[in-house]
Amino acid sequence: MLRPFRLLMVATLAFGVYMVFFAVPDNVRDDAAFDPAEVARHEVEAWKAAEGNQEFAIYPSVALMLREQHRFSWFRAAQASYYLSRAMYEFTDMTNRFERVMPDLEDAAAVERAWKNAEFNAGAVARAQLNGWITSRAPNPGDPNEVARITAEDYALRYGLPPGDFMATAGYRADATRVLQHTPADPDWATIEKLLTESYRALQAALEQGRARRNVSR
Repeated sequence: MLRPFRLLMVATLAFGVYMVFFAVPDNVRDDAAFDPAEVARHEVEAWKAAEGNQEFAIYPSVALMLREQHRFSWFRAAQASYYLSRAMYEFTDMTNRFERVMPDLEDAAAVERAWKNAEFNAGAVARAQLNGWITSRAPNPGDPNEVARITAEDYALRYGLPPGDFMATAGYRADATRVLQHTPADPDWATIEKLLTESYRALQAALEQGRARRNVSR
């Protein structure tokens, strides 16, 4: 027979395993259930770490961001964060051969796809995400909306809605990356966080509207 102390230890271990592998946020199957301000706050911290070449500081911020946005379990958030954080860190100092981060971006997208039981092509999503990163770093002066257009395509692939639904959220995100790129030595992080918060609010609204259209069409 197990003694009370051993029972307590077993229960604590079981709870720890549950929290790491199985515990999920509320409304796990609702794409729009995230808190825009919280997701933006964690993403800003990840950007700060990436810009400061703080490799290990990126991981927890990205994990918290992904858990909140995609309603991941802690295990899946850590798994996806491993791939996405590594891609972010490596991309920050890249000047060419950007394809090197594609495997990590594709693996992160694959985790998201499996968790959501989605049908998108992880390779296509990774390609759109990388194209957005590259374009935001050196935007085409002749087409200031190019970053937003590519980002909208990324969201459209992930969520199965028309790209036009995501132009508002993509526009705010493009503005945030533009602030970062124009002031790399001393970014205005407060403005960047406000823009990302608005971006996630617009994403949330687009997802809610898309869900409403689907319910009407049934």
